[in-house]
Amino acid sequence: MAVKQNGVLATFTPTVSKYTNKATTASLGQINTNGWMMYTTPDATLMSGKLFVSNNTGSAANINVGLVEQTEILQLDALGNQPNDPNTGSSYTGYGQLSFPSGTNSDYTSSIVMTYSNIASGPFITGETLTWTNTNRGAGAAANMVAIIHYADTANNQLWLRSMTHPLALELPAGDTTFTGGTSGATASIGTSYAGTNVRLGHSGFVRFYDSLTGRIFFNNYEFRNNLDYEYLYFPSESREQNNNNVNRSNGRIWRPVATTVTEYNNAGGATTPITEVIDQNGVKLQLSSVTQCAAEQFIVQDKQVADNDTFELSGLILGAHQSIFVSSTAAVTFNLIGYEEIAEVAS
Repeated sequence: MAVKQNGVLATFTPTVSKYTNKATTASLGQINTNGWMMYTTPDATLMSGKLFVSNNTGSAANINVGLVEQTEILQLDALGNQPNDPNTGSSYTGYGQLSFPSGTNSDYTSSIVMTYSNIASGPFITGETLTWTNTNRGAGAAANMVAIIHYADTANNQLWLRSMTHPLALELPAGDTTFTGGTSGATASIGTSYAGTNVRLGHSGFVRFYDSLTGRIFFNNYEFRNNLDYEYLYFPSESREQNNNNVNRSNGRIWRPVATTVTEYNNAGGATTPITEVIDQNGVKLQLSSVTQCAAEQFIVQDKQVADNDTFELSGLILGAHQSIFVSSTAAVTFNLIGYEEIAEVAS
């Protein structure tokens, strides 16, 4: 097999290495974190390597390492706190009654939703492009916002969106904003003149796997980047560094993590923080109770103590396409992943 990358594949130092996102308001947009998914194996690739941990912090430090296939795990709230089954009117009796197809470039879920008014030439169509202008995001072409309609709830005048141009694309200027469907030609409005309209600044992303036994959505955040840009995950045009450039691979960290609440703006611009809801394939709106990065069963090292001025080596790591290494510590230990990538055969 041909080698794609080799040597140092990724580096990360908890509490020191920083990430950013477009929604950050701090002057430099830098955020510290204790944990990070430091490396993801690209498409059609096999990675073999070792993880080296060095502690020079002045005292012993505990570390965690997990092998994961998601950026976050979204835990659905208890079934008793969810809406009733729209088909039967009864409460759900198991998470298996909910539908989240997973594992491909068309399997999305979203918590980005807008409630509109003044519709014309409708209805909107699931899957079509939605466009609008938002001068809060810039002038001229920079103000042109685009999203995909993930689910059109025409009965409730709601659109669930994914793959937005900007995470704050729905943080709208004062007044009224008109939205246009690219296929249907439908138009609708949100804003001061339209009571009851509102927007929720949520997230969208791929469903890697839906655990129907426990109600966990293994979620790949559209707004995540390590050595891969998750905006292009699963696509042949997957964006990645291919010049054996570890600095470029390791330092382009972007993330806007999912939270259990979202910001909602009403038509007058007032803000509240309701519980985050995601929507399943059948249009059922489901509340979240927690968000984590690594599940208990995914850790291969947990609370391992590394003495000061000592190192720890975790060898024999083999990862397939879109499998990842998650590391965390409350101390500024250094993690270095050293190995190589090879082209892997993909079943046709």
